[in-house]
Amino acid sequence: MPLLPKWFLLITYIFTFVQVSAVSLTYLQPTNIVLEKRFSDPKKDEFSIRNVVPRLISRSLSVIIATTLPAMLPFFGDIMALFGAFGCIPLDFILPMVFYNVTFKPSRKSIIFWVNTIIAFVSTVLSLVGAVASVRQMVLDANTYSLFVNM
Repeated sequence: MPLLPKWFLLITYIFTFVQVSAVSLTYLQPTNIVLEKRFSDPKKDEFSIRNVVPRLISRSLSVIIATTLPAMLPFFGDIMALFGAFGCIPLDFILPMVFYNVTFKPSRKSIIFWVNTIIAFVSTVLSLVGAVASVRQMVLDANTYSLFVNM
């Protein structure tokens, strides 16, 4: 029996689904551009049937493939943790702080400089710890390999 009310778990699942949907749209955009260049007709209007149908089919197939293949991976959660440690944390927490300090050159005596520096440093440490932990978990999970194990 869960320790939380069912409505709370339902809301958590809904918000997780919405967040993952938005993120997948963002990360699949380069794939969508490549597919649209390959299957669309540049001489036709962007919203013509000739261009909309291939776009709908190619985007649907890319989402299906991008969902099915990771679900088959036995270490999907661990791999996502590794990608988060090396991809999301630096892009979201480290680089913006460093770029702000480099671009605007706040005084070393200002609070904004030190807040940015502390955020970048702590995020770097968390990124390294997350990477080590996810690789460790992959090694531990290697003995229990099976397809669709996370489903």
